[in-house]
Amino acid sequence: MKQEKPLRVRKLLHRLYPLVHHSLLTFRFWLRFFWLVGCYWLGGGGYFIFAEYPRIERLSLADPLFRQQQEDVARSYERMKQGLPLLPLIFYQYYTGEEDSLFSLSARFNLPYETIATLNGIESSLSPLRNRRLLVPNQAGLFLPDKPRNEIERIMLSWRKPEGSPIEVEGRVLYFLPQERFHSVERAFFLQILFVFPLRQGTLSSSYGNRISPITGQPHFHSGIDLAAPRGSPVYAARDGKVIEKGIDPILGSYLIIQHTGNYQTVYGHLDSILIQLNQSVDSGMIVGTVGMTGATTGPHLHFEVRQKGRPVDPERLLPKRIEPKP
Repeated sequence: MKQEKPLRVRKLLHRLYPLVHHSLLTFRFWLRFFWLVGCYWLGGGGYFIFAEYPRIERLSLADPLFRQQQEDVARSYERMKQGLPLLPLIFYQYYTGEEDSLFSLSARFNLPYETIATLNGIESSLSPLRNRRLLVPNQAGLFLPDKPRNEIERIMLSWRKPEGSPIEVEGRVLYFLPQERFHSVERAFFLQILFVFPLRQGTLSSSYGNRISPITGQPHFHSGIDLAAPRGSPVYAARDGKVIEKGIDPILGSYLIIQHTGNYQTVYGHLDSILIQLNQSVDSGMIVGTVGMTGATTGPHLHFEVRQKGRPVDPERLLPKRIEPKP
């Protein structure tokens, strides 16, 4: 659908603003001005089909675009504090170096790390950024996509609603949520600390996914991970929550399920004993039971499962460290 003219004009002005601010009297400015205008009209007045985002070369105030970005960010914080209208949203581009990290760039650009992460589709704090092109905005907030491409975006869209006018950024439709920050669940997932390890020591004896059942010898889907440990070893709550179910199952044996914020649940199976009550609130790291051999099992171990909205997900992706498989 063709955009309304005021929106198209505003989009053009957003692109020209940083160039005008620093280079009004230079030949380079006028050359780029006519180039941008030409691209604007060639694109039908809706999109910049050839234009590039202004590139920050150095993270130094000697770089005029970096200085402009810093001034805009400072102004945006002040305007938000005073309840004034926001500045026009502007994107710059920056190519990372060998030593750059998300957190060092967050500090240098004076922006929350989640602002840079959500604009660039960065899934977690462990995602490599070396020698990568990033877009950097001139104000803080979250960028919410219309369609998720990774797990953190799916988590964000599970309870956030797109608001405001859509922005097309390099083929993606995003919604800008000014001054918004990650929710505690989003932050924990992004930092890879959403759940703590349910055992002090354990060996991965079976992974999540398709496998051959050690009981029947037939292929089946394993909805969690199995952690071999001595019988009677303490089992810890992987996160704060509330016990919503406990009982005995022919497969899981003695088991319990804990409900967590963010529509997450954790399942603990083959327990020798259960040390908490139904509807009891638990803290992260609290002992909830002990490792056993109840149900369908060939040896003492903990079956640990994570569900989101009732569907199993790979627990290893949500735990703070990878575990080595059994030799």
